[in-house]
Amino acid sequence: MKAALKLISILLICLCLTGCATLKGIFSRKAPVPSQAFTRESNPSLEQITSAINRNSQSIQNFTTENASVHLPGVFMPLHAKLTFERPKRLRIQGSLSSLGGQEFDFGSNDTLFWLWMRRQTGEMWYCRHDQYPTSPVRHVIPIDPDWLIEALGIIEFKPTDQHFGPTRMSDGNWEIISHCQTPSGQFTRRTIIDSKIGWVLRQELYTPQNELIALTETEDTRLDRGTSLYYVKRVKVWCKGMEGGKMTLDLGTPAFNSSASLAPSIFVMPTFEGYRAVDLGGQEFLQPRNAVIPTQTLVTGHVVPEANIQTVIR
Repeated sequence: MKAALKLISILLICLCLTGCATLKGIFSRKAPVPSQAFTRESNPSLEQITSAINRNSQSIQNFTTENASVHLPGVFMPLHAKLTFERPKRLRIQGSLSSLGGQEFDFGSNDTLFWLWMRRQTGEMWYCRHDQYPTSPVRHVIPIDPDWLIEALGIIEFKPTDQHFGPTRMSDGNWEIISHCQTPSGQFTRRTIIDSKIGWVLRQELYTPQNELIALTETEDTRLDRGTSLYYVKRVKVWCKGMEGGKMTLDLGTPAFNSSASLAPSIFVMPTFEGYRAVDLGGQEFLQPRNAVIPTQTLVTGHVVPEANIQTVIR
């Protein structure tokens, strides 16, 4: 259970961040400097910096990649992964030992809930409604809002509902912005480092209300998508509290952005796996022997929603 919870925390930060998060970006030499770039001699305002980053992120409506990879600390071979994202919080990551190998994990999020299945987590698949997560028992183990994972993929936004301070020029010439983010667990603090030459996020650090560092991500490679003129994080390293052995690396491979047609809603329906029962992280059953309950889901105008008063019980 302890090892599995650590993996959850890694995946949640890697896949669902929309409030405070952590990243570092280094642009390819061949990629042109974005039009909103700042020079080291300029003194951009907070609004100029945050607006430039928000514009790029908000222009990413969806993307898919069939050749992503996940490299876990202490594991020699990376996992092959398929990854799909669609605004606002739909995400699916499916990992296997190779492109032809059997599935090893499945993480997903739709408009209502998120789930996590791992082949080696014998007999259980975990899920939780987004609106129940803030008060769920697992939040004491994983104090990260699952919505925040998307920012770890480089879709970073400075929300107007948060308080932002800066920019402050650092000794290396880059800019620092401090953000206070109010959550059900209290006020978290995000420290964001912006490259003063290219105007992009280099690193983010997330601190609890007790000023404890609990998460950070660093991108090793940021690219320009020629078809859409959007910048995206190709490869990112992620660390979170409780993670042993170093950082996890996620490489997006060659993603395709902003498909003209909406992605198939079925991609974001929580799956079932034979021999695995669903365990609700939003209830006390997660902490004790239990029967699992999977909320039945239907497709309504392209959205995944729970069917009222209908449940499927797996024993």
